[in-house]
Amino acid sequence: MKLSLRNTKIQNLNFVISSCPSDQGEDYNIAYSFIKEVFCKVCKQSLLFSNSKYDIIEYPFLFRERQLDSVVLPIISSLCKGLVIAEYPIVRDSSIKGFEKKDSKGRIDYWCIYKDYSIVIEMKHSYDAFKTNLTNDERLIKRWETMTVSQLQDVRKNVRYFNEKTKGVIRIGLHFITPYCNRDGNMDDVDDYKCRQKEILTRLSKDVSRCKPTTTTPNFLASWVLPNNKKYFEVPYKGTYPGLLLIGKIFTAIAHEGSASMHVNSD
Repeated sequence: MKLSLRNTKIQNLNFVISSCPSDQGEDYNIAYSFIKEVFCKVCKQSLLFSNSKYDIIEYPFLFRERQLDSVVLPIISSLCKGLVIAEYPIVRDSSIKGFEKKDSKGRIDYWCIYKDYSIVIEMKHSYDAFKTNLTNDERLIKRWETMTVSQLQDVRKNVRYFNEKTKGVIRIGLHFITPYCNRDGNMDDVDDYKCRQKEILTRLSKDVSRCKPTTTTPNFLASWVLPNNKKYFEVPYKGTYPGLLLIGKIFTAIAHEGSASMHVNSD
């Protein structure tokens, strides 16, 4: 699936977001809407952490996954009218070479219900040196592969036993990526990031899908640049952090025991 990237403004914030293909089913369209809402709201909520009254600039995306959860979980809860559970227990099974599991007890990052679909979500966070022509952090690529090849695949058997009366179970991978460069608070670097957002997203999409491309190729891409005000870039850390990126993966809904409609592809 070739993604078309477009510039858009949502609630006075500037984004680059992949368009939703017109030939996809209801489950994909709903998952696309969900990810877009989550990403845009995470960006907007993050601006609250630039607060002159309390003299703080502590964006959650400057840290790691656990800190990012501080804004992601409340946003999902709002979108799903409270129907969300973090660290949801699940049994994992996999025969994929290198990722073998048998009746392994684990957790998924989030389970929720959105627009009559159950959604299970795995989330990762990484950093990207955005001025490079090649994604040089192998940890970023490894996290993406682990999430798409292993974590979102080895729950397929167990989610079929879910009892909630929804249309199906959609599996979603969210990989939030903080772009950075080593020069402190340099506005030229911010402008460079702003101009190259589509190029950066295309590079990331290509680099994370070298292994098992059918499974690992992202089908949602988004980028955001902080508002053009120098105060937003005066973070108490070395380097320049101009915004936030997201690469996402949506897998076809799986029919489960509680499905209200069984006309769902279970591949």
